[in-house]
Amino acid sequence: MSETLKSDAQMVLKALSSILFEECYPLSRDFEPVPSNPGFYAFRYRDEILYIGIGNNLRRRFRNGHKALSWAFVDRLNPDDVRISTFAMGRRSPQQVEYIETLMIQMARPRYNTRMN
Repeated sequence: MSETLKSDAQMVLKALSSILFEECYPLSRDFEPVPSNPGFYAFRYRDEILYIGIGNNLRRRFRNGHKALSWAFVDRLNPDDVRISTFAMGRRSPQQVEYIETLMIQMARPRYNTRMN
């Protein structure tokens, strides 16, 4: 099972990374364009992944605030250069989703996830 989840993590990470930056969701006050379904997400600074996470309702996750946005502000990143890519999680158990998230963080080592360690 872990090899399957590792393969899933690689596939999701590739999907989050390969979405053209211009097609990712821009930052906004209400995050209305962001889907409200459960899924994986990545905050991106152009081609760099800043943060990887999961949410049961992605739009609500961002509307309620997110530490990655604060860190991007502190780092003085231009908000126009920060966007969100998403990937629907499909039918997986919560444990599988968390394991996939952990694997993606280990693979990509996003700078804002590593601040948490």
